[in-house]
This record gives sequence, C-alpha cells and structure tokens, in this order.
Amino acid sequence: AMSDSDFTYDFIKENGVKASNITAAGLGPKKLKEMGLNTTEQLRQLGFDALYLADPKFVSEANACFGSESIKEVFLQNASDAVALAGTDAVNILGLQTIDLLNACAGAPTEAIAVLQQFPLGTSLVGVPASVLLDCGLRKAALQELGYSLTAVVKQTGADAPTLSKLGFTMTV
Repeated sequence: AMSDSDFTYDFIKENGVKASNITAAGLGPKKLKEMGLNTTEQLRQLGFDALYLADPKFVSEANACFGSESIKEVFLQNASDAVALAGTDAVNILGLQTIDLLNACAGAPTEAIAVLQQFPLGTSLVGVPASVLLDCGLRKAALQELGYSLTAVVKQTGADAPTLSKLGFTMTV
C-alpha cells in the first residue's frame, strides 16, 4: 500500500518501469514532469522513443513541457527516428522541416525515401540543399520515382551542374 506521493520519477527509474507500462498507466510527459522528471533526456532514458511522438497528445504534452528544440535534439537522432516522425502530427507540432528529417537520414537512402514519401511528392525539397540529398544517398532514379524531375530538383534545391551530375542527372544535347 503506497501513497500516490511515493510514485515519483526516481521510483519509476529505480524500478525499471518500461515506457509502455508508463503510458498504459495514463502517465504522459506532463504528469511525469509533475513527478520529478526534469529533462527530455530523462524521458528518453525511461525508454520513450520517436514512435511515442506519433501520438498527438504525447507530443503536444512533451512540447509544452520541454519545448520543440529539446525534443528534436533528443528524439531525432537517426534515420529510424526520422521515419517514425515523418507524416505525423509531430512534424507540425515541433516545427520539423524536410531538411531536419533528411539530415537524420545521412547514409540511409531507404529511410530518406520513406521520409519523402510522407510529404507531398515532387514538391517537398524546397530549402533542402542538394548536398543533403547526396549525403542521404539519394540519386536520380529514387528522386524521379518520388516525382522530382531535373527541373524540380534544380528549382527546389538550387543544385548546380556538378551536383546534378553527382545525383545522376546528365545533360545531353
């Protein structure tokens, strides 16, 4: 028989309570903060990952408690996180841009494609430097499959001729 005041962040952490159990108990970021959780890093240490941010209520509470910059820094670490976030309300709530998600996909073309598939096809590279596409391992075939013609890539990314060549676009006369 424990009192409610005994259920603290420290108690949860010391007893290895899993994130799935925490959410099943109806405890979100706001309640956890009231229980002594102070940082976004502590939220991650409890086992919460980017998939939890797909829940609009969870991401809204986390954003209100910790701010979007802290959440992005802690929960957008790799390509898997980017895929989990793309296409969810978290994109709007946290102010994520295509470039933020693609930067997390460096060296992961499959995940970069999955991210771009969650945005309007053929029009979502505005403000994304062509160098980011190269870093992701995206090339002409994948870009064209996603609706990005040579013209669209140039217009949206500002790619120059050498970069277009690296992407696999050739200029034939």
